[in-house]
Amino acid sequence: MVLLTLRPALLCATVCLLYASEADAFLGASFSRLVQSNRAESSVAAKSSFKMQFKMPEFKIPQFSAPKFGAGAATSVKTVAISGASGLVGSALVAALSAQDVKVVRLPRGSLDATLLEGVDAVVHLAGENVATGDGPLGFLGVQAWSEGKKAEIIRSRVEGTNALVEAIKLSGRRGPKTLVCASGVGYYGFDTQDATLDESSAMGSGFLAQEVVPAWETAANGAPCRVVNARFGVVLSNKGGALAKLLPIFQVGGGGILGSGTQYFSWVSLVDVVQAIIFILNTSSLKGPVNVCAPEPVTNAAFTAALGAQLSRPTFLPFPAFAAKLLFGQMGEEMLLGGQRAVPTKLLKAGYTFRHPSVASGIAAAL
Repeated sequence: MVLLTLRPALLCATVCLLYASEADAFLGASFSRLVQSNRAESSVAAKSSFKMQFKMPEFKIPQFSAPKFGAGAATSVKTVAISGASGLVGSALVAALSAQDVKVVRLPRGSLDATLLEGVDAVVHLAGENVATGDGPLGFLGVQAWSEGKKAEIIRSRVEGTNALVEAIKLSGRRGPKTLVCASGVGYYGFDTQDATLDESSAMGSGFLAQEVVPAWETAANGAPCRVVNARFGVVLSNKGGALAKLLPIFQVGGGGILGSGTQYFSWVSLVDVVQAIIFILNTSSLKGPVNVCAPEPVTNAAFTAALGAQLSRPTFLPFPAFAAKLLFGQMGEEMLLGGQRAVPTKLLKAGYTFRHPSVASGIAAAL
């Protein structure tokens, strides 16, 4: 009875961030720390105001070991510049590259001095406004997240930031980077494609992310005078941040369950694979344009829920109905929680990349 009483509050605080790594895909955990400082202060103030009025239950997430990155194969790139180096993916990428004796240049926020890119072999761009949060006192929970102002900021943060980086690459001249890997998302394929298998040759889908965010983001990146790879990320699985870290508390107390019908597909990738795939892309000159960075075995929301519950030895019989997701989260809930994509990494596989965690069971186990 206690669990049923607490469950609505728990779900409001966690389910809206399920796809936060899809920036993590669009925000991913790598990107959410790159929001302007004044917006961060506003968010903190909103959270503090909320906590003064409501006492949210607290749960301790079990401590798990972080993924370890070995030296791996030799790399041809010797110096890599990274934006968003302090985020989930960015910090793991820094660790992996450093283990391979690759020099890492951490790019600052805001304006960028082109001289920072001189002598740099490649740039990995991981920046953008969090798409799973909104304005207002409950915006940090994702409640009715996509106001017109929020949508404009999501696009602006990606386009302006990428344009500034591309301009710096141009100004760096012959000594500048020869490769730009720019974050993007599998949201390009839309949210209502049912069980259609989608790879890099698939057409643009429907929805805000597919028709407004991703095309503008990738167009900005494609202006760089070098090899450009648009890394379309799936949801990154890690207990250190992103979707999985936010789901663990509710699953730990037995409150997990499917979202809506549970038939919507969930394109995911382990943190180890997303990092190793980026390094593989940096060193594989034949890869250009859009590249899906997601596991080769996407699963439905129901299958992911069952796999996570099994890994944690917890029941997953409490569903979150579609009408509630639409009511609480509006368009964001419809596209990112109740919708999905069955995306597959055709280009990576054809280029010879071998996934460390191809199945959802292995991906969750590695994350935990």
